[in-house]
Amino acid sequence: QKNNGNKQTMARGSPSPCFFLLALGVGFAAVQADTTVLVTGATGRLGSITYNKLKERGISTRGLIRNVTKAKERLHCNRCDASEGIFVGDVRNVSSLEAAFEGSDVAIIVTSSAPIPDGKGGYFYENGSYPIDIDWKGCNNQVRAAMKHGLKKVILVSSAGTSQPDSFLDLLGKGHVLFFKLNGEASLMSSGLDFTIVKPTGLLTSAGGKALLLAGQEDSFPKGLSSINREDVAEVLVQAVMLPEKSVNLRFDLTSDPNKPATGDFPALFDGVRKEPL
Repeated sequence: QKNNGNKQTMARGSPSPCFFLLALGVGFAAVQADTTVLVTGATGRLGSITYNKLKERGISTRGLIRNVTKAKERLHCNRCDASEGIFVGDVRNVSSLEAAFEGSDVAIIVTSSAPIPDGKGGYFYENGSYPIDIDWKGCNNQVRAAMKHGLKKVILVSSAGTSQPDSFLDLLGKGHVLFFKLNGEASLMSSGLDFTIVKPTGLLTSAGGKALLLAGQEDSFPKGLSSINREDVAEVLVQAVMLPEKSVNLRFDLTSDPNKPATGDFPALFDGVRKEPL
């Protein structure tokens, strides 16, 4: 892989170093009509937004879940079973993934470990749910399932900060979450599958579609540009499905600038990233 020395490029050809620009609102549908997309971690906050956005676009969508009650609330399913494209599984158990991956064409991996506050200012992970269990072994299990069942592409949500080992976030709960997320990325990139890896900064719950989205490499965003709305990340994931040729085999950090308006140019984002690959 080529190291570009923290270099970033503006998608629209600015004369000064900047970022790849995009925003929400304009879609360029190129996904095949018979494509079935599986969202894993579909009842999570980002996963459920992504799942519902795909359904709203009329794309055949499946969800891999662990909690049927949450699925009924967040995915608006009735039976919440395989008849509705909802599959119960655990990424730590590869055999439980079989039914969901079989017959899928694209997988969007949104599963992630989650540190828990200990009430004393620190954090911990539950046994069996450390980053090594979910973000490395669980991701690897999903990549293997995708390979076994002949999926065309895997889209992975990782995290910004993976180029900064032993940071505060990485050491949270002694989990080394960024180290294991980076290993998950490597697992996918070495699989031979088509991929898109999206590495968002801190996730917000406010409405999306308003702020300018910025993509870059090597965690080199200016100070203060360290958060992005989940709705915006979900839209980028959907666009990676809808624009398979534009988004194939890209890996990039993603954040937003709330002081600048959205522009709606997703092809420019993907094109810009491709001009400055790692």
